[in-house]
Amino acid sequence: MTFETLRKTDMKPILRKIVTGPNFSFSISEDIYPFLYRHWHYHPELELTYIRKGTGLRLVGDNMEHFESGDLILLGSNLPHVWRSDAQYFKGSDALHIEAIAIHFNENFWGDYFLQLPEMVPVSKLFNQARRGIKITGKTQKLLLPKMEAMLRFKNVQRISGLLSMLQLIADSSDCQYLSSIGFSKTYDFAITDKINLIYSYTFENFQSPISIKEVATEVNISPNSFCRYFKTRTLKTYWQFLLEVRMDLPVNY
Repeated sequence: MTFETLRKTDMKPILRKIVTGPNFSFSISEDIYPFLYRHWHYHPELELTYIRKGTGLRLVGDNMEHFESGDLILLGSNLPHVWRSDAQYFKGSDALHIEAIAIHFNENFWGDYFLQLPEMVPVSKLFNQARRGIKITGKTQKLLLPKMEAMLRFKNVQRISGLLSMLQLIADSSDCQYLSSIGFSKTYDFAITDKINLIYSYTFENFQSPISIKEVATEVNISPNSFCRYFKTRTLKTYWQFLLEVRMDLPVNY
């Protein structure tokens, strides 16, 4: 999808609806795509994603990092995020594709009172922490990756017990790092019309060339002065900080 296509939709983060199906209380999917380029979006479900194969850029709240094969990420409810593959994936090579396993579930899919049980305190706390996004690493990551694969085969009660077992492992682990800042989750306002998709897309397409505030502000139809305030309000960083991060994280042949 090109910037020209995106620019026709002056959007705030997209509310993505996750389909679970009539026989399941939460969603488990094995995704194989030529590339990932989802809009800046959010959903009420928590998301546990394992990148089995692929590389690219991941934005979670006000955090930006390069993702790679083996990454395991837990995203909390309504946390805006986007996954975008590296440039070579968009060139139509048969040798490159993305593979991922994703689990989406509501906090209360097992009932309104389950999380209030004393045994569930660590998991309930984890759900609150996940509103910043969590990257799982180390021994915990190595334990969880085969469990993610096994979840694709599980049925009935096994699905629920498997998910609960993984959440307990994460909740008890010290192999976790937060992604987004506390400030982002407290200040993000979904009601404000959002042009972040357009700014991100324009930056990804042009970061190797000189970019001025006036230029990018014009592309998204905001005055330069308003653009600076707008971007800082939406991301808790200046546009120059963001551009520097993009130039540091993306390969030169992007």
